[in-house]
Amino acid sequence: MSTPAPAPGWRAAESPFHAGELAAQERAGVRERMNVDARRGIRDYMPPQHRLFFAEQPFMVLSGLDASGRPWPTLRVGEPGFVSTPDERTLRIAGRGLPGDPLAKTWQVGALIGGLGIQPATRRRNRVNGVITAMDDGVLTISVSQSFGNCAKYIQSRTPTFVASEPEESALQETSSALSDADRALLARADTFFIATANASSDAGLARGADVSHRGGKPGFIRVDDANTLTTPDFSGNLFFNTIGNLNQDPRAGLLVIDFESGDLLYLAVDAEIIWEGAELASFEGAERLMRFHVREVRRSPRALPFRWSAVQYAPQLAKMGSWQMQAAVASAPVSASPSASGGWRKLKVVDVRDETQSARSFYLQSVDGAALPHFEPGQFLPIRLHVPGLAAPLIRTYTLSDAHHGRHYRITVKREGAASAWLHEQIKAGMEIEVKVPGGAFKLERGNRRPVVLLSAGIGITPMIAMLNTLLADDTKGQPQPEHIYFIHGARHSNEHPFADLLRAAEQAHPNLSVHLRDSQAAEPGSTIASQSVGRVDVEFLKRVLPFGDYDFYLCGPGAFMQDLYNGLRALNIADERIRFEAFGPASVKRGESAAVAADAVVDVVTPVAAVAPIEVVAPVVAFTQTPAVPRDIAQLSKVVFMKTGRDAMWSKEDGSLLDFAEANGLTPPSMCRSGFCGTCSTRVLSGEVSYPEPTDAEIEPGHALICCAMPARTGAGEESTVVLDL
Repeated sequence: MSTPAPAPGWRAAESPFHAGELAAQERAGVRERMNVDARRGIRDYMPPQHRLFFAEQPFMVLSGLDASGRPWPTLRVGEPGFVSTPDERTLRIAGRGLPGDPLAKTWQVGALIGGLGIQPATRRRNRVNGVITAMDDGVLTISVSQSFGNCAKYIQSRTPTFVASEPEESALQETSSALSDADRALLARADTFFIATANASSDAGLARGADVSHRGGKPGFIRVDDANTLTTPDFSGNLFFNTIGNLNQDPRAGLLVIDFESGDLLYLAVDAEIIWEGAELASFEGAERLMRFHVREVRRSPRALPFRWSAVQYAPQLAKMGSWQMQAAVASAPVSASPSASGGWRKLKVVDVRDETQSARSFYLQSVDGAALPHFEPGQFLPIRLHVPGLAAPLIRTYTLSDAHHGRHYRITVKREGAASAWLHEQIKAGMEIEVKVPGGAFKLERGNRRPVVLLSAGIGITPMIAMLNTLLADDTKGQPQPEHIYFIHGARHSNEHPFADLLRAAEQAHPNLSVHLRDSQAAEPGSTIASQSVGRVDVEFLKRVLPFGDYDFYLCGPGAFMQDLYNGLRALNIADERIRFEAFGPASVKRGESAAVAADAVVDVVTPVAAVAPIEVVAPVVAFTQTPAVPRDIAQLSKVVFMKTGRDAMWSKEDGSLLDFAEANGLTPPSMCRSGFCGTCSTRVLSGEVSYPEPTDAEIEPGHALICCAMPARTGAGEESTVVLDL
């Protein structure tokens, strides 16, 4: 009679995490979420997929403790099958260690051991840790304590091939207390390393154990500060914080760097510190934290690894990540430079709060440590994170910066409309601190030409336009090229709902090349202290009256109806799409029609941002003045994806990645964790249509559901059969 399969997930009442891991999760704002989600992905046994995967690999990365209690990573190699699993709770590792293995003489029954099975070619990896229960002629038998999968992020794809090792090729291991020139050269070009950490304290309970983890980045992501100091970025991962949690309890760690060309292995004994905030972190694009390693011992094993590797294919996530060279450039960049995305969370101090209207309030933010604030372009947004009592996870929002960049402070202007904005209005006072990331966003002002500029906005859509205007006026004082004229046009319901009205009128008096039009859709009520300057809608008919005949660049931001009407009207006047730039607030969607001179069968994706979340530029297809039709996307390679709950739809192609990636790109925030199909957190009901999985998943897929972190539409082409409708 067969043994029934164990129940999925972590079944013990005690947490799978120790105090150090929980503290790191708390600091990152994910502790409550991990208490639920991680229990679905961490197991005290190996699922069938992991057992098969381990048996297929020609090497395994291990970690353990030496006689002094210091963690080290190491490798074991062998023909596929040298790792076996007699049952779901027992792992057997045969094979052989390599010359210079720092743990060769320390394995013993009762020792803690961590394991990482990794297949670089497919970017798959699975983790396991436990205790050695037997040793037989070098074969390690391990009782599994924890087993879980990891996502594919940051793994460089390369395929190993065994090579015969000549005895003389493996020279004696070299040791020193500092990095040599050769060591520094290897580190400078490395794109991968492994880090071993441990919490051997009995207080750790079921989370006691050794751990080994993979880290990947662009070549050079390991910065050599001096002969005894390294610094690396720590990117977003599975949020378990196993490595950092262990380092919270014991800062000792071991690093292993492989020279994939020669087979040399570089082992480093280090003490680690975690840098959670500060200017150095904030300007490194994509880094959530920094890890600084103080080198205590160096061990070099020349030509120890009996593999040669295929050409590398770098992890696709790295294209969006920064580098130390970029970080240095951002720190010293002139006004024209612009970091395009967020770095790690850092704290800024609220130095002033000002009401702009009855419903809009400005918050002025300065660096806590006195460092200069990272540069941004007018039109970009600032991500913020709010820890609201009673909520399971922080509120993360993005608000457009409403002033020009000058390095002294940031300003965001927030309309009260939702949980996050209400919290800002009610709770945030001068002297408090807010967590932010580096500004980002694609909606930007194009500077340096002489064409007149028309800045059109309605409601809180005024914020990027104010930043653009102030930037243009500041450029004028610096002698930089200026538009022949600037038209600032803003619409509101009433005369008391125009933020920055006094500043705009003063700027118009001071700058002869600026015309300001504040228009109210409703006349001022009797007894109002603010008279309406102009009554009526901001529409194309109004533009015809206030704009002389000419060639303009238009920037639009506001509610959906406002955007759609202006777009249609401008295109009807033969204004080229390339001269109309959009930003939408709230659930706004701009549809492009025949008047836009787009081919009838063209497919145009429209990204609709979440209410109160950062505006996203809708980039128009480039259409010249001669109205040459834009090149349409091939409908045969597209699938329509409908997000039913939010009433959105967009056209998916293979380049858009998984349905989770696609949902996030369209402004949705589905629950997710591992992003590799092992935890089940992203399970989403499929209302209609079919999905497929390029790689097998570990988590069970409930009937009628999809693991959207791995799933893609199964069909492409025109017609309902290629449409996927998700309950999102």
